[in-house]
Amino acid sequence: METPQPDKTGMHILLKLASLVVILAGIHAAADIIVQLLLALFFAIVLNPLVTWFIRREYNAPLPLRLWWW
Repeated sequence: METPQPDKTGMHILLKLASLVVILAGIHAAADIIVQLLLALFFAIVLNPLVTWFIRREYNAPLPLRLWWW
């Protein structure tokens, strides 16, 4: 005959909540880096059509760079 196993539902919930707290604390600690990465991703997506246009027109590299840093 098998012995009944204790209900571990409370322990699972506590473990999930602790994991969530650790993940949120990590996101909060890395917020500055995450914001910079998301901003870089945004600029890369938004400026991709312009870069593609320059590539299609076979412009050399200094002209787009001059326009970018102007």
